[in-house]
Formats: sequence, C-alpha cells, structure tokens
Amino acid sequence: MKKGLKALLVSLLALSLAACSTPAKDPAATPGGDAGKTEGDKIVIGVVVPSGDHGFTGESLAHAKAEAEAINASGQNIEVIVKDGLEASDQITSIENLLSSSNPDVIVLWPMEGEALRSAAQSVTDAGVKLVIYDRLIDGFTADTFVGDIMGDNVGIGTQMGNYLTTFYADDDAVNYLRFIGDASTVGVQRSQGMDDVIDPAKFVQMKETFVTNWSSETAQNQMEEWLAGASKDEIESLDLIVTHDDEIADGIMNALEAYTGGADLSNLKLVTSIGGRKETLDKFENTKLGVKLITYYFAPGMVREAIRLGIASAQGTDYTGATLTDGVYLIPTFAISNAGGDVKFDFEGYRGSDIFTERYSIFE
Repeated sequence: MKKGLKALLVSLLALSLAACSTPAKDPAATPGGDAGKTEGDKIVIGVVVPSGDHGFTGESLAHAKAEAEAINASGQNIEVIVKDGLEASDQITSIENLLSSSNPDVIVLWPMEGEALRSAAQSVTDAGVKLVIYDRLIDGFTADTFVGDIMGDNVGIGTQMGNYLTTFYADDDAVNYLRFIGDASTVGVQRSQGMDDVIDPAKFVQMKETFVTNWSSETAQNQMEEWLAGASKDEIESLDLIVTHDDEIADGIMNALEAYTGGADLSNLKLVTSIGGRKETLDKFENTKLGVKLITYYFAPGMVREAIRLGIASAQGTDYTGATLTDGVYLIPTFAISNAGGDVKFDFEGYRGSDIFTERYSIFE
C-alpha cells in the first residue's frame, strides 16, 4: 500500500474507532450484552480465517491483515491478531493457541467447515471469550458469550437476483437456465433459496441439475465445456440464462463460451448472474464479443473487516451499525452492479468510481 494512502486510512480508522467507543445507552442491547472492558485495558481480538493466495479467500485474508495493521497502529489500545490456515485442523490449532497465550476478549472465526469447528467454537465460549462467526454458519450454535453470526445477506442476494430476472425476462414465455454454485454449504443453499422463492418455477426451467464448482473458475469452465459438448444443438440454442454464485465461476463459464466452436448459435443467451463485484469479471463482460450481459451482486473480500469491527464493538460494549441484525444474524447489505440496465445501484462505470470500489482494491495500492 502506498505510504500516503496507508497513513490516510490509519488516520480515518482512528477517528472512526474513537467515535465508536462512546458507551451505548443500553449495554444489554449491545453485541455481547455487557459494557466491555474498563477504560485503559487493552482489547485483544483474535481473527481466525482460511488461508489463500488468490481469489476471494486470498483477498479476504489480505483485507483482514490490512484491517488489523490499521487498527494496531491507530492508537486505540486495541490489538488484532490474525491467524490463517489451509485446513479446519489449522484453525482449531490457531484457536487453541490464541486461548492459551493471547488472553483474547473476542475471537472472530471464519470457519472452513462449520461442523468441524463446532467443538473449537464451543471451547471459545466455554473460556468466557466472546465469539463472532463470519460468513459460514455453525448451525444451531448458541452460547452466553456468542455475539452472533455476521455475513453477506445471501438470502437477500438471491431474492434480489430472482426479482431482477423476473423483470428482465418479463416478455419471455419460458426461460431455460443452467445454475452453477460454489458448494452445498449454507451460503449456496441460502442464495439458491432466495432466488427460487421469488421466480416462477413454471416459467424458469433449469435444464440440468445444479453444477457444484467448489468455487473454482477452472472447474466451472470444464463443466460448461462438458455441457456444451454433450447437449444437442437445440438445447444449446434454447439456453437463455446462466445463474452463478461467484464472479470467478462466471469467468470460467465465459472462457468456455468464448472458446466454443461446436456450431450452435449462442445468441439466445442474454444474461449471466453472479456475485462478487470483481473488477476482472466486469472487464471480461465489457470485452466479450458475445452478446451476453452481467448482473453481479456486491459481496466483497473486504466484508471480513466488518466482522472484526463487530468484534471490537462487542469488546467495548458499544453499538455496531455496519450490518443489519435480522433474526439473530448480522447481515451485510448488498447491491446490484450491471451492464444490462434495469433497477441496479451501479453500472460498471459508476461502481468503479465509488468509495466502495476504492476500499476493496486499496490492498493492491
């Protein structure tokens, strides 16, 4: 990060944290349910996230480290310790080490696998340490010191997507589509359910069982290539829509479509839906020679910063306003970005010029 930008971010963060440190009027209503540490005591936040050197996970780790660096340099007497690992077992070890050596007030956990981390999460709350779970739920987890889950609004994304599709294809009698998801976790289930609850199942017809990509662009590309190779000409030419759950999945699908030489006409395919707001994906859809457009819903690596901020608010006993508390879950709001028009917050140019885009890509400065 350039020194000037880094200094500015640190300064702004210090002001933000100072503003957030005002005690809430009703401590019982704050995350964690108490007034936090007394003034002068250092607040320690442990952050346990998956490892990654590229894509969403890699950028998320970079944002977590950048947030920790800025907070630790802010002069707010707060220490954020970030631990990452490739496997659930690595995360379990990180939690054990934090509890035994760092005396944390809060642990923010982004579990690799919910069930595999259940016992470790329980060990955090058994130790009287507050726990924030980010992105992936541990189903049914409760404890006195469990602050709550915080995640992107996956159901809301699916609902917005379904409503957009209903309007976009309003003049069509039938819409044939393929669906590509990341995995079968709560993330994929919620996104699919949100969409399915609002579209007309008699009109929107899924042509093949859902493809599970494991969040891999390469896997999605291979799956699309295999479908194109095995489908009839009529099936390919009847494809109206491709639904995906991630920008990198959409990139892989576009690679397959752009390389297709099988002879079927792809012009009936008008739209790919996605989730992310990734600049490389926007570039791909701007430069493609196919007529297909993109609508993607903001779900950025920088959202992990909000989980850390919730942890700090919980430790301080102050109000947290970065997400909307809905049915016990803090949901980070989303918005639509598209070059297909319609009811969206940003077109591509507007999104690139926004403060949200600037923060997301500040880690590359």
